[in-house]
Amino acid sequence: MTVHEDLATQYHQQDTDYYCGAASAQMVLEQCGAGLVDQVTLYADNHAHSTAESGWYTAPDGLTWTMNNHQSSKYFVLDARDDEDSISRIIAWTIHHYRISPIAMVYGWAHWIVVRGVTTSATPTSFLDPGYTISGFDVNNPWPPTPAPPGPPPHTAGDVCGSGGNRGVADEHISYATWQADYMTGIPSGHWAGKFVAVCDPEPPGRAVGFEREPFRPRFDGAELLDAEVAGRLSLELVEEAGLTERARWRKAFGAEVVGRPELVQRLDRPDSFYYLVPRGGDGIATSVVALDARFGTYQQSRIVTRRRQPALLTLGRDAIEEFVFGRVHQLPGRQGELRIRPDIACVSRNWVWRPCRESLSPYYPFTLVSYGPHRLYLRSDGRMFSRLTAGARGI
Repeated sequence: MTVHEDLATQYHQQDTDYYCGAASAQMVLEQCGAGLVDQVTLYADNHAHSTAESGWYTAPDGLTWTMNNHQSSKYFVLDARDDEDSISRIIAWTIHHYRISPIAMVYGWAHWIVVRGVTTSATPTSFLDPGYTISGFDVNNPWPPTPAPPGPPPHTAGDVCGSGGNRGVADEHISYATWQADYMTGIPSGHWAGKFVAVCDPEPPGRAVGFEREPFRPRFDGAELLDAEVAGRLSLELVEEAGLTERARWRKAFGAEVVGRPELVQRLDRPDSFYYLVPRGGDGIATSVVALDARFGTYQQSRIVTRRRQPALLTLGRDAIEEFVFGRVHQLPGRQGELRIRPDIACVSRNWVWRPCRESLSPYYPFTLVSYGPHRLYLRSDGRMFSRLTAGARGI
């Protein structure tokens, strides 16, 4: 038996590169009937009421205060648990029982996202019911920020948020294994050190007991990287196993074809870790992207995009990469000046690279690494160049 619950939660991008908490609050407050409160107001409340610890853009306590201050139909509680299993079950129970999308802290303490759906082996019966397994979550990730220009829109029910490309994606699914390994990893230090955090509806405290996780069973031994052709063939099989093709919208988006080349991405924050982004669709148009582990062939996550607006996967061809790298002057950090990169001297990576950072809080927006003498530059897949990647920011 498989139970899938997905709440109607309108998607909106964050208006700046540090407004993830405000955008997440905006989405869930609208779901609660509070209307679309502007993100400037929400961020000011988040930030001003983040009092337990300094250094946060949006801290867990500030976000919880905002969620309760701007509506009265629900009462939100900051759940800071000692283990990933407990917080994931609280999230699943909130979706099922309270019919409200929780807001979860992911990538350590870096980023807030909305968890709007869950797939389980049975319907949860209580707050920490141990009698079911979780196979995946549906999320609204407010990253990337709205592009400038044109800048933040007045958010409405019919705005372009979620239409793909640099306007974000409204339909995104994450396997539970990827959720455990990459997303819900716990806050590394400080006031909430070692805690796994989400803003959910209340329930008496408790702890799940007696649950045993399924063992990790990779398709491949990981000794070699899968080639792109294998990754392409495997992508549809993986989403079928995840149950996504049982949903009409997802089945249509995955289509029958691998559209374009699967893109290999190396994780910069983890040794020997790689994934493929496989664009799928039909009639030569990519309307979905499947992410899978490039060593073990395991499903990680996927997203869909409607055809009419933006491509499902922003990638640059080799000619475009060279134009961005060699045809422009690049600003170095601090007061080091500017850098002109000369052809045939720079080392431009053949594959993409990525890590959670302020410059990209979604694995669908990786970078081309450019090495030039002592300098490292990072060309994001939408054409923006950065002289460094900024990790360690809290609640952006």
